[in-house]
Formats: sequence, structure tokens, C-alpha cells
Amino acid sequence: MNLMLDGSTHPINPVWAPSEKQSEFLSCSDFEVLYGGAAGGGKSDALLIDALCAQEGGYENSNHRAILFRRSFPELRDLISRSQEIYPDIAHGASFNQTEKIWTFPSGAKIEFGYLQNDADRLKYRGRAWNYIGFDELTLWPTDVCYLYLFSRCRSTDPTLPRLIRATTNPDGPGQGWVMERWGINEDGQATRVPIDTVDAEMRRITTSYRTFIPARLSENPHLSETGYREALLQLPPDERDALLMGLWRQGRVHGAYYANEMAEMRNRGGIRSVPYDPSEPVNTFWDLGWNDTTAIWFHQQIAGEHRFIRAYENSGESLDHYATYLQNSGFNVMGGRHYLPHDAQNKSLQTGKSALEILQEMLPNLHFEVVPRIQNVLTGINQTRLAMRGKVFMDATECADGIAALDNYRKAYNERHDVFTERPLHDRYSNFADAFRQWGQALEEGLTGPRKRFRRKPKPPGAMWI
Repeated sequence: MNLMLDGSTHPINPVWAPSEKQSEFLSCSDFEVLYGGAAGGGKSDALLIDALCAQEGGYENSNHRAILFRRSFPELRDLISRSQEIYPDIAHGASFNQTEKIWTFPSGAKIEFGYLQNDADRLKYRGRAWNYIGFDELTLWPTDVCYLYLFSRCRSTDPTLPRLIRATTNPDGPGQGWVMERWGINEDGQATRVPIDTVDAEMRRITTSYRTFIPARLSENPHLSETGYREALLQLPPDERDALLMGLWRQGRVHGAYYANEMAEMRNRGGIRSVPYDPSEPVNTFWDLGWNDTTAIWFHQQIAGEHRFIRAYENSGESLDHYATYLQNSGFNVMGGRHYLPHDAQNKSLQTGKSALEILQEMLPNLHFEVVPRIQNVLTGINQTRLAMRGKVFMDATECADGIAALDNYRKAYNERHDVFTERPLHDRYSNFADAFRQWGQALEEGLTGPRKRFRRKPKPPGAMWI
């Protein structure tokens, strides 16, 4: 294959060759560009190459600074792994710092990798600056908070370097709505180029820039022809097949979603809105645990018979002390609440010889932890949660955006052979928040929730553990 860094037809280095659509993306000079659509369009590769800014001599300029974001740390690993296959052959002598996740090129130019799992993560990049900022799989961010915040970080003192915001995505994910609106994308997924007029009243001038969407489909990527990937996409459920194979941006009901009716009812009655935190009342939490993997936590207050969810937090690649610190620094009255862990919190780690419950109790001795009893069938817990959601339940639209998206998309697994949905939950990026939320439904059913001063224990069920 031939590497054509500037999107032209002449080979520069025998490493990588763009498709026609990738070339269009690489050669686009508009400030804000979204590339993607169907799966298999070569989005991640195109973003990695584009971050080099080869046309403007970017990676050969000591002042060039670029950063590429993914939603979570595990997802970031794939992008880093691919960069390690490409970058050393492009620039001999380029080195990668595994700890800092930064490529340094012989010129001194740098390309960094980061992740923004929560809106609060954007503040980690306060005071930083890059002339190139890229987001891989943009619709995985349920809101535009992180994306817009990073705009203020896109700058450079070197006028020879371009200032560029780039993103790639498929037409799915919890952020599909705001991405479609921002780029003016219709359901057919056709290309768009939206003019943006910026008025500078002080300087008395108007500047016009463009926000461009470049769609790509699997059929336009010759590198994946005859690989069987198209046949695999053809076996997906109809909605996913239309999105990932045809590049259609249809929004609607998630087929097989467990909580579809409950979430619709909650929206209809105004249950998803701004939910204020009451500092005079205790805050409970409901957890789904992952040992150095994804852990999800819902923050909850029970006031005047209402269940108010004031925040949903998720992170990955962190140990339990990260979440203990997060609770302590949350600003909420977690001391007076109860903190509900799933049944596997009692399982001891082979590495430490301790359970997550024991570790959290040692780190947070003043907090009250309870283990939600194990159920034989996860569908029982899902149904308990569905019933609980029909009560007076409210969720903060901003602070719980990730969790809300998870509940909207948590669905049954699909049986390709028989073209039906099974009764087994699909394990995907939405599962952790959904599993954490299910601890609330199960705890409510078991009579474990409620203000501590009014707590009445039911007879201890088999396998339960009271703390």
C-alpha cells in the first residue's frame, strides 16, 4: 500500500493508502469536519493520518500539537494500537510514551491520546492547547459538553500550523441527536456543508467558516472487500444494518430495549429534567463494579416519596480508591446515605485476598455499605426495576445524561440465526449503568431503601449480607 498523507495520488511512503473518501477527508481544509456514516469506512485510520497535518508540515514542525479522544480508556487502546502500526513507518525515530500516551516525532511535534468518559473529565485539559483536536466515534458522547469545551483549547502561536477540529462516527449511539443537529444531517446520511458566520462586534467584522460532514460507506473502502465484513453486517437487526451498512441516520425506538416504555412514560410526565440536590438530605449510591474495568454509580435522593437521581458517574481503568475519592469529593451528603453494591462485591480478589466490599469499607469506614442479594434470573431484577420506574422517579437531564442513554439503549441480545431477540441482555457499553440502576430496583423490592432513621429490616433472605 502507498501512504499519501496529503490525500493526493502520488505515493510518499509505502505504508498506507487512502480510499477516495479518506482522501476527501484528508484534503478538506474546513475548520470543523465530521467523517463517517457506515461502518468500515476507515474512520479511525483517517483520523490518525489526518492528525499528522502532513500537508502543512505538521509532524515535521516542532510546534505541532494534536490530541485524539475516545470516550473511554478501553476504547482508546484500539486507537493507540493502530497508531503503533502506522506512525513508526511514517516517521522513523518517532517514539511513544506509554505512560503519558504521547507520540513524539523527531522534529519535536507531538500527538497525544486522551479519553473523556464524563463531562467533568474535560476539566483535566484546562490550560492546555492543541492546533489539532480529534474525536473518534463522536456519537458515543451523549451531550456536546466535552466537544464544545475543547473548542477553547484549539489554538497555536505558530501561524503556519492549521487549527482544525475533526471527528468520526457511525450513525448510532446516545449522541446521535445532537450530532445530526449540529451538522444538519438528514436521515439519508448525505453530505452537508453548513456555513457558520462569526460576528466580532469589537473588531467590526464577520468571519465565515464551514462545518462539513463527509459520509463514507463500506463499499467505498477497498481494503475491506472480500473480507466477509459486509456479510457480517448483513446479519444485524434491521435498524443496525441500515445504520452500519447503509449509513442511514434514522432515530427512533431501540428494538428490544428493556426500559423503552418506562423511559417514554418518564419523559411524557416530565421526569427527565433539572433535578436539584438537597444538601439537607442524604445521598445514596447504587453501583456496578468492575475490577480495574468499568464501574458505574448512580447518585440518588429519596425525598417526599420521590426517587431523585441527581448524577450518574462511570469510569474505567481505575481502581477502587478512585471511586472512594470521587465519593468523598462529590460535594454530596454521602455520609448519611446508604451505598448499595451488587452481590459480587463479596467475591474476594485473587490478587488482594479481599472483596470489593472489604476494600471500600476500609477506605470509607464512615459510610454505610449494603450488598443487594443475588437473584437467580437477571430478568427478575429487570422487571423489578421496570415496576419501580413507574413510581415518582426523576432524573437530572444533564448530570445523568450517560445513565439515561444507557437505559434507553439497554436491550435484549439478538439471535442472528433465528432473526429474533432473546431474553438475555446484550452486554455492551450500556450494560454497566443499566446493571447499577438495577441494584436500585432490586433494593427497593427487597425493602432495603429509604431514610436510615426509618429503616426496617425484613427477615434476612438466603444469601443476603447485612452490613
